[in-house]
Amino acid sequence: MTFKMKKIALATSVVVSALMLQACNDATESTQVTADVPLVEALATDAAEAEMKSLDVNVIYLDRRMLPPEAVLEVTLEDVSKADAPSELIVSQSMEPASAPPYAMVLDYDTTKIVDKHRYSLRATVKVQDQLVMTSTTSIDPFAEGATTPIEIKLDRVAHTKTTDSAHNADFTDTYWTLMQLGGQDAKLGAAEKEVFIQFASEGNAAHGFSGCNSFKGGFEIDQGKLSMGPVAATRMMCMDGMDQEQAFLSAMGQFASYSVQGEALTVKNNQGEVVATFESRDMN
Repeated sequence: MTFKMKKIALATSVVVSALMLQACNDATESTQVTADVPLVEALATDAAEAEMKSLDVNVIYLDRRMLPPEAVLEVTLEDVSKADAPSELIVSQSMEPASAPPYAMVLDYDTTKIVDKHRYSLRATVKVQDQLVMTSTTSIDPFAEGATTPIEIKLDRVAHTKTTDSAHNADFTDTYWTLMQLGGQDAKLGAAEKEVFIQFASEGNAAHGFSGCNSFKGGFEIDQGKLSMGPVAATRMMCMDGMDQEQAFLSAMGQFASYSVQGEALTVKNNQGEVVATFESRDMN
């Protein structure tokens, strides 16, 4: 009886030891699998990041006129290898310029889309309400030997045919009017080399613009060539340049009494029929 009990105890001990050993093995395998998951994810992340690179771009234009608030700048990287086929878009990036150039942009592109011995080109455009107003005219290969960074892209204005035919006069409303003369004197650029302008919205009879240092807005009324401005509110920034002309321009708005549009030119006169200010359309909208 004692011998049988010892055999049973021994068998039980063997079974328990086997179960404990299996549990340890399972725990080790579980730990190993758990440890391998972050490693796989890390390797996948590194591989994905290795496929992406960046191009630093500066977009400029030499024209001193500012872009209107609704302008959209777009820079694209294209494969232009096939002469008899449209270019293939690799990546594009857009922004709404809120200041004077240069405009810094970063294009993140997939390196797997760049094929050896293919030709590539950077292109920049500016559109206002889907109308092209500026474009780059020089082919720029960002992968050419000796290319520097940031890559500079120069914009040129798109020429639009103008006419003085009354049937093709610019619209008084919804047109970007740049100040050309004020009180018989040539207008100067304001702060940050920005031009003074005004726009008269057809909806809501609201006017807004830039007066040399500050932005302004107000109401207006027109009736068969007559023009009157309501109270004008402006921001209250102080600038080193443009303040004198700004005060004169804001004051002159109170004298607006009539207007006429000839071709792309807007002339505003006072009640005595004297020219207060002249403006020119910039074909921006």
